[in-house]
Amino acid sequence: MARVRADPVTTALAHPTRRALYIALSTKDEMSTVQLQTEVNVERYNLYHHLKKLASLNLVKNHRDAGRSRWWKKTSHVELPELLTSSNASSSPSSLVTDGDSSSLPESIAAGGEVHVINLEGSRDQIGAKRMLELLAKEHGIELDLPWNFLPASIALIAKKK
Repeated sequence: MARVRADPVTTALAHPTRRALYIALSTKDEMSTVQLQTEVNVERYNLYHHLKKLASLNLVKNHRDAGRSRWWKKTSHVELPELLTSSNASSSPSSLVTDGDSSSLPESIAAGGEVHVINLEGSRDQIGAKRMLELLAKEHGIELDLPWNFLPASIALIAKKK
């Protein structure tokens, strides 16, 4: 699998847990380790692993200890692109296709075309899948402008009826 190379900050914030931690700290002046753990819903060991990575890049810091509590705050600002959410996305499959012949997609499904969904949630293959999509788009002359932090959760494959 090809490796995607980027600057360390981009790579660190592409990870969903680190991104969630950074966003949580961006919304408040400071948060304790327990508050972050609750907000992101991650095990304590993994939480410290991700906070250590963000701290090594000077994105966050443990700025005070009160008893056994560690308090964290954001130290550097990074512009994060707005993500597409279910509230502003249409549920129509054709609205999710931006290039190519999107008009044939609903007809292919309605005509009994085979649909296979590959679930990539939590898989290390998400970055490879993104790279594959970018290469396929380039090969077919499709302009695909994916955000830097796009990681596909699943891929739907649609075949025409035989």
